[in-house]
Amino acid sequence: MHERDVEHISVSEIREYFSCPLRWWYRYRLGLWTDKTAAFFALGTSVHAGLAGWYAPLHGGKLTGDVGMAYRQYDKTFAEESAKVDWANEKNADPIDQNTLGRTMLEAAIYEGDDWNGKHIEHTMFADIVHSKLGKLPIKLKAGVDLLLDTNDVVEHKTASKKWEEGREHGDIQATAYTIAVRQNYDHNPTVTFNIISKNAKGPVIDRRVTTRDQGAIDRLYTQARVVLNAMESGIVYPNPTAFAHATCEYKEACNRWESHPQQLPQTEQGIKKLLPMVRISDNLRDRLK
Repeated sequence: MHERDVEHISVSEIREYFSCPLRWWYRYRLGLWTDKTAAFFALGTSVHAGLAGWYAPLHGGKLTGDVGMAYRQYDKTFAEESAKVDWANEKNADPIDQNTLGRTMLEAAIYEGDDWNGKHIEHTMFADIVHSKLGKLPIKLKAGVDLLLDTNDVVEHKTASKKWEEGREHGDIQATAYTIAVRQNYDHNPTVTFNIISKNAKGPVIDRRVTTRDQGAIDRLYTQARVVLNAMESGIVYPNPTAFAHATCEYKEACNRWESHPQQLPQTEQGIKKLLPMVRISDNLRDRLK
C-alpha cells in the first residue's frame, strides 16, 4: 500500500511517532484515521471550543461580555464529540458528569480574568525547522496556536486531569514549535503562556505558566523531527505494545498480528474495515485503493 506524500510535520505527529511508530504509520503515513475519542479528550476539545468563542478577536464573548457565546460553542462541540465516545468502556466517566465538569472548567478559565487581546484564534502557521549547525530540514513545520495575541505572543489552553508538575512548561515541545513559527511569520520572539485548567476535588484550578525557548530547544525539536523523517525515508517501523494506549487502540488487532514492515494489509476498503472496524478511510487512501 502506497504511503501518502507529506509536505509538513506537526508536534502531534512527532509525539505520535515516539509513542508508537506503528500507530504513527497507520495514521500519518497510510491515512487510516478514526473518529473514536476518549471522554476526557471530548471534554478538552469542547473547552477549547468554548474558549475560542470567548477570545475570538472580532466577535468573541470577551468583547461583548457575552459568556453565553462561549457556553454555546462548548455545548455544540460537546454534543458532537461525546457521540464519538464509547461510554460503555469509560469506567470513570459518564456523559452527564463529564459535560458538567467541562462547563465548570470553562467557567473557571473565563472568570479567572486576563489582559489578553486576541489577534487570531486556532491560527495555523508554517515554518522551516533550522538547526544551528545542521541547517534546514527538507520539510515544513506546521504549528496551530490556540490564541495569538496582538503582541504576537502565544496562549495555549490545556485541560488536565491533575496539576502540572513543576517546570513542565519549560520542556514542552509545543512551545518550541510556536516559537519557531512566530519568529519566522511575525519576526518576534514570543512568550508562550500555558493556560492550564486542571481538575481538583474542590473545583477546577487555573494555573498559567509562562515560558520561552532558545536555539538549543529548537535544535532538539530538529533532532526529533529528523528521527521521524528517517522513518519515512528508511521504512523502518515497529509497534509499541507496551504503550499506554495499546489496550484501547483502534489498531490493536493489526498490531497483534504485526510481523514486519512493510506489513501486509488488505488492499480493499472492505478488507481494511473488517480488520480495523474503528478506522475511517480517508479520501486520499480511498483513491489509492482503487
